[in-house]
Amino acid sequence: MNNAIFEQLKELLATATGHSIEEITPESQLEVDLGVNLEEDFSRLVALINQEFDIELEENHMLSELEKAEDTVEQLAKLVEEEVELG
Repeated sequence: MNNAIFEQLKELLATATGHSIEEITPESQLEVDLGVNLEEDFSRLVALINQEFDIELEENHMLSELEKAEDTVEQLAKLVEEEVELG
């Protein structure tokens, strides 16, 4: 996992969720630990991520991938990293 992307994502998640950066770990689950309602809040989060990293992640694809990995921050970071690398 790219540490720079992970740290940037942690800052974004802290701002979006009101949690401190220290509370957000790779194992943190978006819904359970950070309170992100994947049905209601996720589209806003995807828009913030796309803007922050200048990428175009697809919400449906991300939800599908995150559900496979218990919606962890680590999995979200990997999806962001893959998209950043694709340019």
